[in-house]
Amino acid sequence: MRSVRNGEFKDAPWYLILTRPNQGHIASRQLKRAGFDVFMPRHKAVRHWRGRQIEEMRPVFGSYLFLGTNPNKPRWNEIAKTHGVNRVIGFGASGPCPVPSAIVTGLMLRCDVDGCLRPETELKVGEQVRITCGPFADFVSTIDSIELDRRVFVMLELLGRQTRLKVDCASLARHS
Repeated sequence: MRSVRNGEFKDAPWYLILTRPNQGHIASRQLKRAGFDVFMPRHKAVRHWRGRQIEEMRPVFGSYLFLGTNPNKPRWNEIAKTHGVNRVIGFGASGPCPVPSAIVTGLMLRCDVDGCLRPETELKVGEQVRITCGPFADFVSTIDSIELDRRVFVMLELLGRQTRLKVDCASLARHS
């Protein structure tokens, strides 16, 4: 498995950590201070608060983060007692179970330097997409054109007619 330290990849096993509710950032900071490699992918999410929409960075996997540690000296007690950590995910008496490297590596490759998950860039003209945020959230539309600045024009059916709408690429998801 790969770990990112000082901008380079190195081999290391990754484990899944369950954090306490809304304390992922605290657990991440404390584990980094203790010298562990921590990976918590985030994405832009829209939250409704007092009638307004607030865009903020949220973890992709709610109360979970990935932890890279030395397999020869894992320091499980120190990890379990870290502020914000609930437990290390494992199976019964066999202890913590490593996460398959393909999953973590794939997520790391899709993230930018700050750990923010980049949206899929392989959208094609004519493809069906779902708008994920904004006033047209959960509407299904067809891609009309794609600009270089990651803006996408979609054709949305409103009131029985097709309407062209300009949408940010990050607020679109493939429709299944």
